[in-house]
Amino acid sequence: MRATDLKILVLSSNGIIIFFYSFYLFKWEPTIVGVFRELLILPAFLVQFFLALYILVRLITKKMKLSILNVSHLILTLLLILSFQL
Repeated sequence: MRATDLKILVLSSNGIIIFFYSFYLFKWEPTIVGVFRELLILPAFLVQFFLALYILVRLITKKMKLSILNVSHLILTLLLILSFQL
């Protein structure tokens, strides 16, 4: 996977999750946002977790350098896992 493709996938999955979480946080949810949330949130979560595993494997095998984008993605994934536990 090329670095630009990885950046696009990471930013889109993070953006979708943060977008819908902000609506949940402010307790404002129009019907159209609820429809799009149901369609997009599960694929965004799956992409988030699979990319986190991919990044971890690439970092462990030293095929990828640590960057701010990778660290932010791993932190957001950790926060998502912790939110499922609470």
